[in-house]
Amino acid sequence: ILKKGDTLSIPNVETAAKMLGMRTMTTIDLNIPEFKLRIIEAGKTTHTFPVRVGRKEVKYLEMAKREVDLRTTPGKGEIVRLERFPAYINPANGKRYHQTKRDDGRYTKMPLIPYIEPEINGQRHGELIHPTTNPVTLGRAYSNGCVGMKEADTWRVYYYAPIGTKVVFRYDLDIQNEEGEWIRLEDIYGERLGLASAIN
Repeated sequence: ILKKGDTLSIPNVETAAKMLGMRTMTTIDLNIPEFKLRIIEAGKTTHTFPVRVGRKEVKYLEMAKREVDLRTTPGKGEIVRLERFPAYINPANGKRYHQTKRDDGRYTKMPLIPYIEPEINGQRHGELIHPTTNPVTLGRAYSNGCVGMKEADTWRVYYYAPIGTKVVFRYDLDIQNEEGEWIRLEDIYGERLGLASAIN
């Protein structure tokens, strides 16, 4: 990994303590209808990533052995599991994926990028934060409930999301754009509108 001329910085005790302290002030923030996941440190947004979220559909999933509401669940919680060696399973039929077809038409093995599992409202819904090899699906309600991200972005979130990191999955339709103007997002889930103010 390191090449001749590269520099590796090792933090001293004081710097390491400061870095660990910042982790207690970090929140993984997802606004579902905006299709954006943010890393917020001490109240300041440091990273913003495009994501895909669960679609508005009820479907039988073999992994759950029942019909499941595929919409990503709003609420508050924390990271409870990091799966460093993930197995990619099709939740609809329970079969494992061993390769994937990417947007460029190439087939490759599945990426070895950790899953991040949050617990929301005291429950583990199975709505993982994980990479997708099909980034054209970002910005859409497309998944079986999970939060899909670009592969490189998932690595970044993994770095900021050790077990215990705070998580907020919200459903805010009225937001400020980059110019500071208030805009209203499309209500992708309809009847979930009433949950928005309860989880701010």
